[in-house]
Amino acid sequence: MKTILSCSNCFSGHSVSTSKLEGKKGKYRCKNCSAWNHFDYRTEFTSASSDSLVLFDIQFKEQIPDHKLQGQIFGRYTTDFISDWSNEELVFLKDEDGNENDLRISISGLPEIVRLKNFLFDITTESPSKTLKIIINQNVNVSPVRLSITVDTLDDHSVSGKLYLAIADQWNTFLHGSFAATHIYKIQFDEHGDSDKILPEFVSSELASKIYALSGNILSLQENFSLLNQQAKDELLTLIMYHWPENQATISEVHFKEGNLQVTFQLTQKKLNESLIFLLTNQVIPNQKHWQLIHDVVCHAETEPLFIPLLKQKFPEGYESHLGSSLESINEDKTLDWLDSDDVYLLDSFVRTVGSLDYVITDSIRNPLGFSLLQECFVRAKYKLCMRLLERGADPNQVDANGETAIFKLCQDSTLRLQEKTTLMDELIRRGAKVNLQSVNGMTPLHWCSVFGEPSMAKRLIQAGIDIHVADNSGSTALHEACKFGNSAVLALLLESGAKSNAKTFEEKTGRDLAFENLEIAELEGDEEKKNRCQRVLSLLDVYGG
Repeated sequence: MKTILSCSNCFSGHSVSTSKLEGKKGKYRCKNCSAWNHFDYRTEFTSASSDSLVLFDIQFKEQIPDHKLQGQIFGRYTTDFISDWSNEELVFLKDEDGNENDLRISISGLPEIVRLKNFLFDITTESPSKTLKIIINQNVNVSPVRLSITVDTLDDHSVSGKLYLAIADQWNTFLHGSFAATHIYKIQFDEHGDSDKILPEFVSSELASKIYALSGNILSLQENFSLLNQQAKDELLTLIMYHWPENQATISEVHFKEGNLQVTFQLTQKKLNESLIFLLTNQVIPNQKHWQLIHDVVCHAETEPLFIPLLKQKFPEGYESHLGSSLESINEDKTLDWLDSDDVYLLDSFVRTVGSLDYVITDSIRNPLGFSLLQECFVRAKYKLCMRLLERGADPNQVDANGETAIFKLCQDSTLRLQEKTTLMDELIRRGAKVNLQSVNGMTPLHWCSVFGEPSMAKRLIQAGIDIHVADNSGSTALHEACKFGNSAVLALLLESGAKSNAKTFEEKTGRDLAFENLEIAELEGDEEKKNRCQRVLSLLDVYGG
């Protein structure tokens, strides 16, 4: 058995064999500060009440005492702990002068609390635990340990039990007695809103709503939302805006604690936008504080948040009054910049915000040609978003200011892979896209296939029933465009499908005339590739009598 003598001046601990002290009186010099200290152990050791005397036994085998938890930490006699226990760890905090960071002891790697009830968990130097980890103020213990712990009572909010902890470190760390700890529930949500555990049944609807709102779990939020009063609903909106991440790519880790619940969130704009839309569409009206938070969020955003169209639609007066035109200039021409990420989840969130698959930004500066959401996705060549909108039922025949639909944008594209383009073309046709529409200048989608040399696309249009003889406002047919741009593969397909090889434009030019003109230009420029294309076109026309 060892006794720790604590210096009254510097509180350093001195380990002395108990047998050398019992029944004796004297003094000793501190090895750390050289101060003299008196001791008097003429009374029986077990009845001593001195704070400088602590029993230490790494081979302890007795019953854990019932007295309040106490012991020797860093050579100082210590009592009055604040305790927390989750399934992950048991933590003791020393509340000295109101400073909870004065001392922190963490014991992790324990069995689940329910398994410890009325069961003595025993770790000795002879039978160590590979999972046990003890940390005292950031210092991980590597010395021999004697730990005995049992749980006497356990409920939703508290845990009580007994502990014996002896560590053969330089201070002969020692704790023993009864403790009462707060039963902490730790839950983690990932960026998709999924948690590693379900919420305990005792959690109130108000607290559950906060957690589900931050996680973006709309189905669970809806179950608790109807039970809240108006003030609690308003607080949810404040909570969401207060934790809004800086940009769409940011994943912010937020630690939330209320009562005996500790929740860690991986917050993203995607999930918070889901919750915000839910609140705004369920008659949570922004107040002055909300509008200020929204203003700050939007002013610091790289792109306009997805919820802005919904605010304009549902609260036009509040939007104009609190945000006004100042935000228009801040985010000018960025309303749909999030489309560039080709993120289906963001698209679904935006559609829920504006309430329409066929949304059109009615702003002559931001959207001068009046593109629909589907057309914008095709213009930006975002394959996943295009497919998603078509699958959900977006109108493929919505016309912009040029008289063009989504199928025109697809035929004009030069960035998507051929497989993606043909898949989108098949989907457009299957969804009822009108192939014989003409734009303001009279062109059809087939004209654009001829311009860009897309035989696979042209073939699908012809199979869908497009009129190959239609001329644009200058009298040019798809055949004329193929000849002009030297796209012999499309030209061959048109000729095989019955296109008139001798058709003339309003300037009385045939396809052969246009091919010769471009051949002469290619010879002047010395462009061998262009010359070869034009010569292949002329050879085809010779075969078909053009």
